Amino acid sequence: MFGFGHRRDQIEENLASGRSYTILEIPQGRNFRIVEIKGGPGLHRRLLALGFHRGDLISLDGEALLGGPVLVRNLTSDTRIALGRGIARKILVEPVEADEK
Repeated sequence: MFGFGHRRDQIEENLASGRSYTILEIPQGRNFRIVEIKGGPGLHRRLLALGFHRGDLISLDGEALLGGPVLVRNLTSDTRIALGRGIARKILVEPVEADEK
């Protein structure tokens, strides 16, 4: 049986593969760039109103236990927000290098 974070450890090893990940798949503390939002116009408007745009740099700050929301930091606008898992699953990100900040 695998411990908590096993899936994220595998992703950490494969970050250089060039594929996109959802916010739910990324490890905490690494920087990522929003590349796509998979959702309708309502979701796009909501995320724009919250300050999340395509191209923004983000990082995962934490997540609640038992399927609760995730805390995401937008490094571009220096804001933090808790997103439900349904919304977090629709935001695709790609890793950025440390010097790309």
